[in-house]
Amino acid sequence: MKQEYGCSIVIAEAALELVPQNLRNHQAVRAHAARLGRTPGETFLDRSYHHAAMKTDPSLTKHGRPDIVHLSLAAVMSSPLYVNNKVRVYISTIDSNSIIIGEGIRFPKSYFRFEGLMADLFKNKRIKNREGTKVMLELNEGVTFNQLVGQTIRPRQVIGFSSIGAPSTLERVVTDTFSLNTLPSCAFVVGGFPRGHFSKTTTEKFASLYSISNMGLEAHVVVARLVYECEKILCKQ
Repeated sequence: MKQEYGCSIVIAEAALELVPQNLRNHQAVRAHAARLGRTPGETFLDRSYHHAAMKTDPSLTKHGRPDIVHLSLAAVMSSPLYVNNKVRVYISTIDSNSIIIGEGIRFPKSYFRFEGLMADLFKNKRIKNREGTKVMLELNEGVTFNQLVGQTIRPRQVIGFSSIGAPSTLERVVTDTFSLNTLPSCAFVVGGFPRGHFSKTTTEKFASLYSISNMGLEAHVVVARLVYECEKILCKQ
């Protein structure tokens, strides 16, 4: 029997990407890649290490923060909502790749283990369980956010969160969304970038866009609060 999920969480425009071609010869990039034992093309763009290189390209203000994805995934995948298979989790990267996360993954708490796992995924495109019977992570290159939502997730509603959205509370947003269906199929979208706002092509998919705080909240904080509100409804005994 196919598993029915209460909701999906998408980390969109996520700053998780390999170093772009135009920066791979920069000294900061090459030195960091050498320390990791990788080539620059196998290394994730990270402002903590590549700031000098990124300064040469002013278009990269929303890029270079893979730690945002790590913290956000940790907030979901250690929760009862995920453990009880009440949520599907997806990543849509800022350079138009998508990552589908399967059931029952033991998520690495260490950022360095997470980075190693993502490096394996970007190299091999799929990661299976030890028995080789189940796909745990899948990378789909060139699959945009709109394609991920429209062709893979196919939710009844897409709800986004941004500081420029309509003021509300998470409790009200989740309660109102779930009250529309007996078994809601909705996608909640949180930005996986360090600054700025969603692009127009992303917001075009939203049924609604909400602001849940009078101050800017980091992505993992929004995700943690969202998971809690969903659990109150979907994980009732």
